[in-house]
Amino acid sequence: MTVFMWRILSVVAAVLFVFSVVTLFAARFLKNVYTHKYTEDKELRTVKATNSKNTVYLTSGETYKYIKKYVVCKSGTDKYLICNFARKFKRVGYYVVQYTAFKRVCSVIRVTETDTTLSSRVIALSKRCAHVNVVISYVNSAQINSQVIRPLPRWKIRLYAFFKSLAVFAGIFLLRHAALEFFGGIYMKAFMNSFWNYAIVGAGFLFALLGYLITVLCFRRKNAKESMGGALEYEFI
Repeated sequence: MTVFMWRILSVVAAVLFVFSVVTLFAARFLKNVYTHKYTEDKELRTVKATNSKNTVYLTSGETYKYIKKYVVCKSGTDKYLICNFARKFKRVGYYVVQYTAFKRVCSVIRVTETDTTLSSRVIALSKRCAHVNVVISYVNSAQINSQVIRPLPRWKIRLYAFFKSLAVFAGIFLLRHAALEFFGGIYMKAFMNSFWNYAIVGAGFLFALLGYLITVLCFRRKNAKESMGGALEYEFI
């Protein structure tokens, strides 16, 4: 294959790379769908300290049976949440649904705790978080809510994996060609017709294919994270 043909292919690869990246950002294949609607929890009190402001809220709905209250602590640009359990639990799971100032979901944290005290772990909140809802998931062996985050359809995951792998392959192809253009010199034409050039292209394709399979097989839902942290005792009155 001539150098001119390789350059045409590199232009095609550049177009595919840009198209794939723009599609990944614009289509938002991994955007979760949330079934929980925002509920305005009752504010009990706010305590202002020198460097922080702590606001205590009552939970709502069926969550109130298991998590009575929660406090949102604001210190500078950092925000934290601590829950007050109705009693001690062997196992408890709950969702912390975070909303922007316009009450749109910006993140959901899935929290799992075992052998609890009456206070939960410290849960770091997003800087964009302006409102919070706590939704109980399960208590001990009883499942209560499981559909706060609706699973992504398979077709969305596969499309995401496809465009991601296409961007990876096109990017590797471009990097290979750019390296040859800059450093190949008088040997560029000979190298482009050599086994090693085709081997690099083939390896890039296999790497992209492996990435596709890993993404499809090992995909985990976005915006559902288990929060780990130290325990903080807080007095809920």
